[in-house]
Amino acid sequence: MRPILRLRAALVRLRWPLAAIALWLSLGTLGFRWRGESWKDALLEAFYFQVPADPFAQAYSFWGQSLLFGVLVGLVVRETTENQVERCREMSKLVKDHTIIIGYTHLGARLVEHCRQKDLPYVLIERQRALVDDLVRAGEPVIVDDAKTKDALPSANIAQAKRVILASNNIETALLVTKRAREANPNVQVIVRCGDDELVEVMQHLGAHHVFSASQTAFQQVLPHLT
Repeated sequence: MRPILRLRAALVRLRWPLAAIALWLSLGTLGFRWRGESWKDALLEAFYFQVPADPFAQAYSFWGQSLLFGVLVGLVVRETTENQVERCREMSKLVKDHTIIIGYTHLGARLVEHCRQKDLPYVLIERQRALVDDLVRAGEPVIVDDAKTKDALPSANIAQAKRVILASNNIETALLVTKRAREANPNVQVIVRCGDDELVEVMQHLGAHHVFSASQTAFQQVLPHLT
């Protein structure tokens, strides 16, 4: 699934250069046709399969290959080597029926690894680039941004997400993201890991379906050893 996402994201980001190439080839075909060439020869000359010796064809070949295609190659190289963060963000916008994971904590890392192993659609939002650098370089759907910003959830395609899992240790992030996720998608399932027992009811009031308190989870694990 990820290779297809990467290809789609690259095509979206390169859509204007690709459109310029298509326009150039179309105008070239019409130009050669206007000069009296057959449609077959016009297409062959416009696509550089044959280059007549006349000045028009030579000029078309020179400017097309040196300028237009040179710019496209430069943009492709830049897209694949420099704009990794932007490419991953563009990928995230294309994911559907997915899980949005907030925070690359120990829990978040386990969730991401599970999704990758099972090939489950997901988007990770983490503000610290250093923590997710390997995922970004691998071309995973990662948004390097603070989840509290207004653009973070829309960039993760919250409108078509199945669930949001708050794995962040930041209480403010959990509160704000829970509220915004519920407002953006009333049908999305919100799951929160909460470190403060007193905020469990607050999270539920904001729209969280499941709130797991750290102490409650630990208690459930310890309880069998007490009986």
